[in-house]
Amino acid sequence: MPKLPPGDSPRPRRTQTERTLETQGKLVHSAIELLKKSRYNGLRTSDVAEHAGVSKGASTHHFPSKDALVLRALEEVYRYTQERALRRIAQAGTRTEEVLEAMVEDSRAFFLSDDFLLSLDLVMIDPKSELGQGVAALARRYRLPVEQAWLAALERAGHTGEKAEDVVRLTFAIARGLGIRQLIAGPETAADRLTDSWRVTASNMLLAPAPRKATSRTKP
Repeated sequence: MPKLPPGDSPRPRRTQTERTLETQGKLVHSAIELLKKSRYNGLRTSDVAEHAGVSKGASTHHFPSKDALVLRALEEVYRYTQERALRRIAQAGTRTEEVLEAMVEDSRAFFLSDDFLLSLDLVMIDPKSELGQGVAALARRYRLPVEQAWLAALERAGHTGEKAEDVVRLTFAIARGLGIRQLIAGPETAADRLTDSWRVTASNMLLAPAPRKATSRTKP
């Protein structure tokens, strides 16, 4: 047995858990990449295994069905986009303009990306199917809390009630609409102008003084 150079020590063998996580990670990230190109109907698990450099048998061992692999891939997309949103929130501070700018950028980063188109393709699957129900459950688990987190950020900036909720919902609705239009008509060249206009409008909505309630005058 050859001797190791002085000061070197043998590398510890990876545990079974570490090897499992590595293999699953390769398959999941390959599935994400191929889903963005081929969508659900065009995805084949054999292609995923080949792309990941994993045997078909190992792929089936970790993900017994195509739908199991697809749900795990979607969960990974939702997980890292949620973490990205939370990092933006943490960095945005408590000034209204900074929170709005970060929220608009976060909505664009998701809805104007392949991540959204991948998720949209899966959301359109029969909601009564097992896969459709799994997709809906993941959206509720990961995407809705992102909106709630941005609402909490606006609350920390001093904005509460319907105004703040409307701004969050409209921000995501506008970005979602731009994402869908991009799918139909190609890259949205007006996205910067439209989202900048919305940010100004949203700021005005939040900072405008509340209207005074009309007081009724009693006749003498």
